[in-house]
Amino acid sequence: MADETRRLLVQRGDELVQTVAIDRPVLSIGRTPENGLSLPDTLVSRHHAELRLEPEGLTLTDLHSSNGTFIDGTRLPPNQPRLLTNGAHIQIGPFLLNYQVGEHDDAASGIPATDMVAVEAPPLQPVQAMQPVQALARTLTHLPRPSLPAPVATGPASMYIESLPVIYADNDFLARFLLLFQNVWEPLEQRQDHIDMYFDPRTSPASFLPWLASWLDLSFNQHWPEIRRRRLLAEAIDLYRWRGTRYGLVRMIEVCTGITPEVTENSALPYTFDVKIALPKDGDIDKNLIDELIQAHKPAHAGYRLEVL
Repeated sequence: MADETRRLLVQRGDELVQTVAIDRPVLSIGRTPENGLSLPDTLVSRHHAELRLEPEGLTLTDLHSSNGTFIDGTRLPPNQPRLLTNGAHIQIGPFLLNYQVGEHDDAASGIPATDMVAVEAPPLQPVQAMQPVQALARTLTHLPRPSLPAPVATGPASMYIESLPVIYADNDFLARFLLLFQNVWEPLEQRQDHIDMYFDPRTSPASFLPWLASWLDLSFNQHWPEIRRRRLLAEAIDLYRWRGTRYGLVRMIEVCTGITPEVTENSALPYTFDVKIALPKDGDIDKNLIDELIQAHKPAHAGYRLEVL
């Protein structure tokens, strides 16, 4: 008998990549494989959104993702559940998810709910409201860190004069003399007020990056641009969680090179996998760098074959 089911049609571009049956109370959506629905793309956060079956229906919650979750072109506020209606279009990064409720007989169709499918999907058009967000996300990863000069005391008198007894308020010489100390101490005070920014890979001065990397036992190639070093530091903890797995190796190469490799198990040779990657001919990435990354982050017992296209 056909049962009423809830399902998502997951589409990327013009390709329907999978259907997902919603048959559990909670379905997490994110970039990493630990999620119930894994959407592998850099515009998708590690834990991006969450679907919950409530008595009134299925709700979608954005988990404070970096690039947002959109329903029919409207961005969801973070951590506020939204009830989904039949036919709702959800956009997460480059993926379009069409929510459907109705009669669906999987046994008759012979299509497993989580397998790749080759049937025609409803015509989902890209949500235009998402495009500026995607463009902004890509732009931010290529902006250099701005250098902010230390604040310089301005004006005829130092603000320190206001902290002295009122008898000194009209002393013009003392007010100007205190400007010397204000110029020395205020930058130090500002640095202490924002000390957390020195330990964040996104805002730390460039000269601090090797020092931060030493905390995590990371080493940088001397020819790497600053933005690549910052990306690696920002994702280092999560990458260590997945070290020795296919996802961890693919993501490490993505972060360090900006190129997504194809990693597949070799069925002919046990404990061996194949890596295919297309490298730009005029870039600073070569086969030796890919070899170093694979050797450092593959399972210790596994061999590999690298093919550069």
